Amino acid sequence: MNTRCYAMALMTALTALGLVTPALGQSGDMQRSPSTVSAEARALERYHDGQRALEDDELLTAARHFREALSLDPTLLIARRGYARILIVTDRLDRAQAVLAAGLERVPDDLATARMLARVAQQNDDPATAIHALKAIRPPADAPTTDIPANLAALYRQTGQYAEAAAVYADLRRVEPDNSTWVLGEAVCLDRLGRAQPARSAWGDLLEYPDVDQRILDYARNRHQALRDFALPYGD
Repeated sequence: MNTRCYAMALMTALTALGLVTPALGQSGDMQRSPSTVSAEARALERYHDGQRALEDDELLTAARHFREALSLDPTLLIARRGYARILIVTDRLDRAQAVLAAGLERVPDDLATARMLARVAQQNDDPATAIHALKAIRPPADAPTTDIPANLAALYRQTGQYAEAAAVYADLRRVEPDNSTWVLGEAVCLDRLGRAQPARSAWGDLLEYPDVDQRILDYARNRHQALRDFALPYGD
């Protein structure tokens, strides 16, 4: 028996005994068996497959790859967001919202997922879920960007949670004292709460800003006067 035949016979015997996996090619190149690749690595491969399918406008194929990725690694949030985007463009907002919410439950402080969930929930007329998402990632008041607390304050106002909104606007005022939007927001919320003196003070502060629309200034002046003289309830 020549050397090559002997080597092949030995390989066959070792494979039969379970000492060598069939993934070792006859050429001698070492290849990993699928069973030796971690679920996380395989999930990432499926995600990239999905991205390539998206580039070719194959939404159904991309969605399938993203679902496969999530079945292997539910914490792979880039795949979760990719799948959610497909659901959004195909007008399946409820499903997209559920997919993103499940991801945020697993990784509560993921900024990108929380932002996306908040946008979808608002689009889906579910401000309570949007608030929950933004509260999970609410940065300190002195963070470089104020868009998250500003959005949160607006949602609080939308849902009638004026005390919570007023507190966020007060934080924003401390960070950006020159921004009249935060003063207006706090004044409106305090007025809605019936807190006459703090509301009057906020309306008075707004009158000092030169960049405010004249109609808003007129309204602020009227409220400032009314709260001083008659303590009138908030007027629309």
